[in-house]
Amino acid sequence: MYTDPAYKRRSIARELLRRVAVEAKLHGCGTVQITASDMGVLLYTDIGFVKNGNFMQLVL
Repeated sequence: MYTDPAYKRRSIARELLRRVAVEAKLHGCGTVQITASDMGVLLYTDIGFVKNGNFMQLVL
């Protein structure tokens, strides 16, 4: 995920991730797994993702 610098700090990435999680759950997914840059780890852990090896994982 990338946010244009002009739009950072407006919770856009947070809202997009929330929508991904909602849609994934509606479609029967039990988890969402992603890879994350060092910068992204803070956002993902704040949302509820946990490190799982080389991935970040959110249990839905």
